[in-house]
Amino acid sequence: MNRINYYLAKNFLIRFLQIFCGFSLLIFFINFMETMSKMSEVDSPFYISILLAFLQIPDFLNDVVSSLVLIATIVTFFTLSSRSEVTIIRISGFSLWQIVKPVALTSFALGIFWITIFDILSIKMGKEFQRLESKYLQNESREALVLKDGIWLKQANVENPDEELVILSQKFYRDDLEFSDVTVWFFNKQGEFYKKIDAKKAFLKKGSWSLDEVTTNDPTTLNNKLDHVSIPTDLEADFVIKKIVNNLQSAKIFSIFELPGLIQDLAEAGFSPTKFKIYFHSLLAKPLLFSAMSLIACYFSLNHIRNQNTVFLIICGVVLGLVLYITSSIINALGASGLIPIFASTWLIAVICLSIGILLIYQKESF
Repeated sequence: MNRINYYLAKNFLIRFLQIFCGFSLLIFFINFMETMSKMSEVDSPFYISILLAFLQIPDFLNDVVSSLVLIATIVTFFTLSSRSEVTIIRISGFSLWQIVKPVALTSFALGIFWITIFDILSIKMGKEFQRLESKYLQNESREALVLKDGIWLKQANVENPDEELVILSQKFYRDDLEFSDVTVWFFNKQGEFYKKIDAKKAFLKKGSWSLDEVTTNDPTTLNNKLDHVSIPTDLEADFVIKKIVNNLQSAKIFSIFELPGLIQDLAEAGFSPTKFKIYFHSLLAKPLLFSAMSLIACYFSLNHIRNQNTVFLIICGVVLGLVLYITSSIINALGASGLIPIFASTWLIAVICLSIGILLIYQKESF
Protein backbone atom coordinates (compact mmCIF):
# COMPACT_ATOMS: atom_id res chain seq x y z
CA MET A 1 0.00 0.00 0.00
CA ASN A 2 2.78 2.44 0.94
CA ARG A 3 4.50 1.85 -2.40
CA ILE A 4 1.30 2.52 -4.32
CA ASN A 5 0.60 5.68 -2.28
CA TYR A 6 4.15 6.87 -2.96
CA TYR A 7 3.77 6.04 -6.66
CA LEU A 8 0.52 8.01 -6.97
CA ALA A 9 1.91 10.99 -5.04
CA LYS A 10 5.11 10.98 -7.12
CA ASN A 11 3.15 10.89 -10.37
CA PHE A 12 1.05 13.85 -9.25
CA LEU A 13 4.10 15.91 -8.26
CA ILE A 14 5.84 15.15 -11.55
CA ARG A 15 2.77 16.24 -13.53
CA PHE A 16 2.42 19.36 -11.39
CA LEU A 17 6.07 20.31 -11.98
CA GLN A 18 5.67 19.75 -15.72
CA ILE A 19 2.58 21.96 -15.88
CA PHE A 20 4.21 24.47 -13.52
CA CYS A 21 7.23 24.75 -15.85
CA GLY A 22 5.01 24.94 -18.94
CA PHE A 23 2.93 27.78 -17.54
CA SER A 24 6.08 29.53 -16.26
CA LEU A 25 7.57 29.43 -19.74
CA LEU A 26 4.36 30.76 -21.28
CA ILE A 27 4.16 33.59 -18.73
CA PHE A 28 7.84 34.39 -19.28
CA PHE A 29 7.44 34.82 -23.04
CA ILE A 30 4.32 36.98 -22.64
CA ASN A 31 6.07 39.18 -20.07
CA PHE A 32 9.23 39.28 -22.17
CA MET A 33 7.39 40.59 -25.23
CA GLU A 34 5.64 43.23 -23.13
CA THR A 35 8.88 44.24 -21.41
CA MET A 36 10.76 44.46 -24.72
CA SER A 37 8.17 46.91 -26.06
CA LYS A 38 8.66 49.10 -22.97
CA MET A 39 12.46 48.80 -22.98
CA SER A 40 12.66 49.87 -26.62
CA GLU A 41 11.91 53.41 -25.44
CA VAL A 42 14.85 53.52 -22.99
CA ASP A 43 18.54 52.69 -23.21
CA SER A 44 18.88 49.58 -21.05
CA PRO A 45 20.83 46.30 -21.33
CA PHE A 46 19.07 43.40 -23.05
CA TYR A 47 19.49 41.10 -20.04
CA ILE A 48 17.33 43.47 -17.96
CA SER A 49 14.34 42.62 -20.18
CA ILE A 50 14.95 38.92 -19.55
CA LEU A 51 15.33 39.49 -15.81
CA LEU A 52 12.17 41.62 -15.54
CA ALA A 53 10.15 39.00 -17.43
CA PHE A 54 11.52 36.25 -15.18
CA LEU A 55 10.83 38.14 -11.94
CA GLN A 56 7.12 38.51 -12.77
CA ILE A 57 6.51 34.77 -13.12
CA PRO A 58 5.72 33.93 -9.43
CA ASP A 59 3.14 36.71 -9.13
CA PHE A 60 1.17 35.34 -12.09
CA LEU A 61 1.51 31.76 -10.85
CA ASN A 62 0.08 32.75 -7.46
CA ASP A 63 -3.15 33.74 -9.17
CA VAL A 64 -3.62 30.48 -11.09
CA VAL A 65 -1.95 27.86 -8.88
CA SER A 66 -5.23 26.27 -7.73
CA SER A 67 -6.14 25.70 -11.38
CA LEU A 68 -2.67 24.20 -11.96
CA VAL A 69 -3.35 21.70 -9.16
CA LEU A 70 -6.65 20.78 -10.81
CA ILE A 71 -5.05 20.33 -14.25
CA ALA A 72 -2.12 18.35 -12.80
CA THR A 73 -4.50 15.95 -11.05
CA ILE A 74 -6.60 15.49 -14.19
CA VAL A 75 -3.49 14.75 -16.27
CA THR A 76 -2.16 12.37 -13.59
CA PHE A 77 -5.25 10.18 -13.39
CA PHE A 78 -5.99 10.37 -17.11
CA THR A 79 -2.46 9.10 -17.82
CA LEU A 80 -2.76 6.33 -15.21
CA SER A 81 -6.17 5.34 -16.59
CA SER A 82 -4.86 5.27 -20.16
CA ARG A 83 -2.21 2.75 -19.06
CA SER A 84 -4.87 0.75 -17.13
CA GLU A 85 -2.88 1.31 -13.92
CA VAL A 86 -5.93 2.60 -12.05
CA THR A 87 -7.82 -0.57 -13.02
CA ILE A 88 -4.96 -2.77 -11.77
CA ILE A 89 -4.76 -0.83 -8.49
CA ARG A 90 -8.50 -1.21 -7.94
CA ILE A 91 -8.40 -4.93 -8.72
CA SER A 92 -5.69 -5.31 -6.07
CA GLY A 93 -8.20 -4.18 -3.44
CA PHE A 94 -7.92 -0.40 -3.38
CA SER A 95 -11.09 1.66 -3.04
CA LEU A 96 -11.53 4.95 -4.87
CA TRP A 97 -10.93 6.81 -1.60
CA GLN A 98 -7.60 5.02 -1.12
CA ILE A 99 -6.52 6.01 -4.62
CA VAL A 100 -7.55 9.63 -4.14
CA LYS A 101 -6.10 10.03 -0.62
CA PRO A 102 -2.35 10.24 -1.46
CA VAL A 103 -2.99 12.85 -4.15
CA ALA A 104 -5.26 14.91 -1.87
CA LEU A 105 -2.72 14.78 0.98
CA THR A 106 0.12 15.68 -1.38
CA SER A 107 -1.95 18.62 -2.64
CA PHE A 108 -2.45 19.76 0.95
CA ALA A 109 1.31 19.52 1.63
CA LEU A 110 1.96 21.40 -1.60
CA GLY A 111 -0.37 24.15 -0.37
CA ILE A 112 1.61 24.48 2.88
CA PHE A 113 4.85 24.68 0.89
CA TRP A 114 3.30 27.27 -1.40
CA ILE A 115 2.18 29.69 1.32
CA THR A 116 5.28 29.33 3.52
CA ILE A 117 8.17 29.09 1.05
CA PHE A 118 7.10 29.85 -2.52
CA ASP A 119 5.08 32.91 -1.47
CA ILE A 120 8.10 34.40 0.32
CA LEU A 121 10.21 33.81 -2.80
CA SER A 122 7.46 35.46 -4.86
CA ILE A 123 7.48 38.53 -2.60
CA LYS A 124 11.27 38.90 -2.83
CA MET A 125 11.19 38.57 -6.61
CA GLY A 126 8.30 41.05 -6.80
CA LYS A 127 10.23 43.64 -4.80
CA GLU A 128 13.30 43.14 -6.99
CA PHE A 129 11.10 43.59 -10.06
CA GLN A 130 9.75 46.88 -8.67
CA ARG A 131 13.29 48.08 -7.92
CA LEU A 132 14.56 47.28 -11.42
CA GLU A 133 11.44 48.68 -13.05
CA SER A 134 11.86 51.94 -11.12
CA LYS A 135 15.54 52.12 -12.05
CA TYR A 136 15.39 51.27 -15.76
CA LEU A 137 11.87 52.18 -16.85
CA GLN A 138 11.08 55.08 -14.52
CA ASN A 139 14.65 56.38 -14.01
CA GLU A 140 14.34 56.01 -10.24
CA SER A 141 17.37 54.94 -8.21
CA ARG A 142 15.14 54.21 -5.19
CA GLU A 143 11.93 52.29 -4.75
CA ALA A 144 9.05 54.74 -5.01
CA LEU A 145 5.32 54.43 -4.46
CA VAL A 146 3.54 56.17 -7.33
CA LEU A 147 -0.23 56.39 -7.76
CA LYS A 148 -2.28 57.77 -10.62
CA ASP A 149 -4.38 59.96 -8.29
CA GLY A 150 -1.52 60.77 -5.91
CA ILE A 151 -1.18 60.31 -2.17
CA TRP A 152 -3.56 62.45 -0.10
CA LEU A 153 -3.16 63.44 3.56
CA LYS A 154 -5.09 65.85 5.78
CA GLN A 155 -4.12 67.50 9.06
CA ALA A 156 -5.13 70.37 11.30
CA ASN A 157 -3.20 73.61 10.97
CA VAL A 158 -1.12 73.46 14.16
CA GLU A 159 -0.67 77.26 14.20
CA ASN A 160 -4.44 77.79 13.74
CA PRO A 161 -6.31 74.70 15.05
CA ASP A 162 -9.61 75.73 13.42
CA GLU A 163 -8.02 75.49 9.99
CA GLU A 164 -7.08 72.48 7.89
CA LEU A 165 -4.26 71.53 5.53
CA VAL A 166 -4.70 69.14 2.61
CA ILE A 167 -1.49 67.63 1.25
CA LEU A 168 -1.07 65.94 -2.13
CA SER A 169 2.07 64.09 -3.20
CA GLN A 170 2.70 62.33 -6.49
CA LYS A 171 5.44 60.06 -5.17
CA PHE A 172 6.56 58.60 -1.85
CA TYR A 173 9.92 57.13 -0.78
CA ARG A 174 9.38 55.11 2.36
CA ASP A 175 13.03 54.77 3.40
CA ASP A 176 13.56 58.53 3.85
CA LEU A 177 9.93 59.54 4.46
CA GLU A 178 10.31 61.72 1.40
CA PHE A 179 7.35 63.00 -0.61
CA SER A 180 7.94 64.29 -4.13
CA ASP A 181 6.00 66.90 -6.17
CA VAL A 182 4.01 68.11 -3.18
CA THR A 183 1.11 70.57 -3.04
CA VAL A 184 -0.29 71.92 0.25
CA TRP A 185 -3.65 73.71 0.36
CA PHE A 186 -4.65 75.84 3.36
CA PHE A 187 -8.34 76.15 4.30
CA ASN A 188 -9.78 78.50 6.93
CA LYS A 189 -12.41 77.50 9.49
CA GLN A 190 -15.19 78.26 6.97
CA GLY A 191 -13.61 75.70 4.62
CA GLU A 192 -12.45 78.38 2.18
CA PHE A 193 -9.13 77.95 0.37
CA TYR A 194 -6.73 80.85 0.97
CA LYS A 195 -3.16 79.66 0.36
CA LYS A 196 -1.22 77.11 -1.70
CA ILE A 197 2.34 75.86 -1.41
CA ASP A 198 4.06 73.79 -4.11
CA ALA A 199 7.32 72.00 -3.30
CA LYS A 200 9.69 69.75 -5.20
CA LYS A 201 10.33 67.68 -2.08
CA ALA A 202 8.85 67.34 1.40
CA PHE A 203 10.29 65.41 4.34
CA LEU A 204 8.18 64.40 7.32
CA LYS A 205 10.21 65.10 10.44
CA LYS A 206 9.27 65.10 14.10
CA GLY A 207 6.77 67.93 14.55
CA SER A 208 7.11 69.47 11.11
CA TRP A 209 7.05 69.15 7.34
CA SER A 210 10.33 70.25 5.76
CA LEU A 211 9.68 71.52 2.21
CA ASP A 212 12.42 72.24 -0.37
CA GLU A 213 12.31 74.24 -3.63
CA VAL A 214 9.07 75.97 -2.70
CA THR A 215 6.62 78.22 -4.54
CA THR A 216 3.92 79.95 -2.46
CA ASN A 217 0.71 81.61 -3.63
CA ASP A 218 -1.72 83.60 -1.48
CA PRO A 219 -3.92 86.72 -1.92
CA THR A 220 -0.94 89.05 -1.36
CA THR A 221 1.90 87.17 -3.07
CA LEU A 222 2.01 85.20 -6.32
CA ASN A 223 4.72 82.70 -7.31
CA ASN A 224 6.99 83.55 -4.42
CA LYS A 225 10.10 81.34 -4.73
CA LEU A 226 11.74 80.06 -1.54
CA ASP A 227 14.50 77.54 -0.90
CA HIS A 228 12.91 76.09 2.21
CA VAL A 229 9.68 76.23 4.21
CA SER A 230 8.78 74.45 7.45
CA ILE A 231 5.15 73.64 8.32
CA PRO A 232 4.27 72.42 11.85
CA THR A 233 2.45 69.08 11.95
CA ASP A 234 0.93 66.73 14.48
CA LEU A 235 1.28 63.74 12.13
CA GLU A 236 3.59 60.98 13.30
CA ALA A 237 5.81 59.17 10.81
CA ASP A 238 4.58 55.76 11.98
CA PHE A 239 0.95 56.84 11.55
CA VAL A 240 1.56 58.14 8.02
CA ILE A 241 3.38 54.96 6.98
CA LYS A 242 0.54 52.79 8.30
CA LYS A 243 -2.05 54.95 6.54
CA ILE A 244 -0.18 54.65 3.26
CA VAL A 245 0.36 50.89 3.72
CA ASN A 246 -3.31 50.33 4.60
CA ASN A 247 -4.81 52.42 1.83
CA LEU A 248 -2.34 52.08 -0.99
CA GLN A 249 -0.13 48.99 -0.79
CA SER A 250 -1.13 45.53 -1.93
CA ALA A 251 -1.53 42.81 0.70
CA LYS A 252 0.42 40.49 -1.60
CA ILE A 253 3.76 42.08 -0.68
CA PHE A 254 3.49 40.70 2.87
CA SER A 255 4.16 37.07 3.79
CA ILE A 256 1.95 34.85 5.94
CA PHE A 257 4.40 35.41 8.81
CA GLU A 258 4.29 39.23 8.54
CA LEU A 259 0.53 39.65 8.15
CA PRO A 260 -0.59 38.92 11.77
CA GLY A 261 1.70 41.63 13.18
CA LEU A 262 0.71 44.09 10.44
CA ILE A 263 -3.00 43.44 11.04
CA GLN A 264 -2.57 44.06 14.77
CA ASP A 265 -0.55 47.26 14.20
CA LEU A 266 -3.13 48.67 11.78
CA ALA A 267 -6.00 47.85 14.15
CA GLU A 268 -4.20 49.53 17.07
CA ALA A 269 -3.57 52.60 14.91
CA GLY A 270 -7.29 52.87 14.15
CA PHE A 271 -7.20 51.62 10.54
CA SER A 272 -9.35 48.88 9.09
CA PRO A 273 -7.10 45.91 8.20
CA THR A 274 -9.88 44.09 6.32
CA LYS A 275 -8.03 43.55 3.03
CA PHE A 276 -5.00 42.18 4.91
CA LYS A 277 -7.22 39.85 6.97
CA ILE A 278 -8.87 38.60 3.78
CA TYR A 279 -5.51 37.88 2.18
CA PHE A 280 -4.15 36.22 5.34
CA HIS A 281 -7.14 33.88 5.63
CA SER A 282 -7.08 33.15 1.90
CA LEU A 283 -3.47 32.00 2.34
CA LEU A 284 -4.42 29.81 5.30
CA ALA A 285 -7.27 28.27 3.29
CA LYS A 286 -5.10 27.58 0.23
CA PRO A 287 -3.93 24.05 1.27
CA LEU A 288 -7.57 23.07 1.81
CA LEU A 289 -8.48 24.53 -1.58
CA PHE A 290 -5.66 22.56 -3.23
CA SER A 291 -7.02 19.33 -1.74
CA ALA A 292 -10.53 20.23 -2.86
CA MET A 293 -9.32 20.83 -6.42
CA SER A 294 -7.58 17.45 -6.47
CA LEU A 295 -10.77 15.67 -5.33
CA ILE A 296 -12.87 17.41 -7.97
CA ALA A 297 -10.29 16.56 -10.63
CA CYS A 298 -10.26 12.90 -9.56
CA TYR A 299 -13.97 12.56 -10.21
CA PHE A 300 -13.69 13.83 -13.78
CA SER A 301 -10.48 12.00 -14.74
CA LEU A 302 -10.85 8.57 -13.07
CA ASN A 303 -12.59 6.91 -16.00
CA HIS A 304 -11.72 3.98 -18.21
CA ILE A 305 -9.96 5.17 -21.34
CA ARG A 306 -12.57 3.42 -23.52
CA ASN A 307 -15.39 5.40 -21.95
CA GLN A 308 -16.73 7.64 -24.72
CA ASN A 309 -17.52 10.40 -22.22
CA THR A 310 -13.96 10.59 -20.84
CA VAL A 311 -12.84 13.63 -22.87
CA PHE A 312 -16.14 15.40 -22.21
CA LEU A 313 -15.82 14.77 -18.45
CA ILE A 314 -12.23 16.07 -18.43
CA ILE A 315 -13.33 19.26 -20.20
CA CYS A 316 -16.16 19.61 -17.66
CA GLY A 317 -13.63 19.24 -14.85
CA VAL A 318 -11.39 21.97 -16.24
CA VAL A 319 -14.36 24.29 -16.79
CA LEU A 320 -15.68 23.64 -13.27
CA GLY A 321 -12.24 24.38 -11.83
CA LEU A 322 -12.04 27.67 -13.73
CA VAL A 323 -15.55 28.61 -12.61
CA LEU A 324 -14.61 27.92 -8.99
CA TYR A 325 -11.42 29.98 -9.40
CA ILE A 326 -13.29 32.96 -10.87
CA THR A 327 -15.99 32.66 -8.20
CA SER A 328 -13.42 32.60 -5.39
CA SER A 329 -11.68 35.68 -6.86
CA ILE A 330 -14.97 37.59 -6.97
CA ILE A 331 -15.88 36.52 -3.42
CA ASN A 332 -12.42 37.55 -2.15
CA ALA A 333 -12.86 40.97 -3.77
CA LEU A 334 -16.28 41.36 -2.11
CA GLY A 335 -14.74 40.41 1.23
CA ALA A 336 -11.88 42.91 0.82
CA SER A 337 -14.44 45.67 0.20
CA GLY A 338 -16.27 44.68 3.40
CA LEU A 339 -19.49 43.60 1.67
CA ILE A 340 -19.36 40.04 3.05
CA PRO A 341 -17.74 38.58 6.21
CA ILE A 342 -14.13 37.37 6.20
CA PHE A 343 -15.08 33.71 6.79
CA ALA A 344 -17.54 33.71 3.90
CA SER A 345 -15.03 35.26 1.50
CA THR A 346 -12.13 32.92 2.32
CA TRP A 347 -12.85 29.70 4.19
CA LEU A 348 -16.38 29.20 2.89
CA ILE A 349 -15.31 28.83 -0.75
CA ALA A 350 -12.64 26.27 0.26
CA VAL A 351 -15.13 24.32 2.38
CA ILE A 352 -17.72 24.36 -0.42
CA CYS A 353 -15.15 23.13 -2.96
CA LEU A 354 -14.03 20.38 -0.58
CA SER A 355 -17.64 19.34 0.05
CA ILE A 356 -18.32 19.19 -3.69
CA GLY A 357 -15.21 17.06 -4.19
CA ILE A 358 -16.14 14.63 -1.40
CA LEU A 359 -19.72 14.28 -2.68
CA LEU A 360 -18.51 13.65 -6.24
CA ILE A 361 -16.06 10.95 -5.12
CA TYR A 362 -18.74 9.38 -2.90
CA GLN A 363 -21.17 9.33 -5.82
CA LYS A 364 -18.57 7.74 -8.11
CA GLU A 365 -17.61 5.12 -5.51
CA SER A 366 -21.23 4.22 -4.70
CA PHE A 367 -22.67 4.17 -8.19
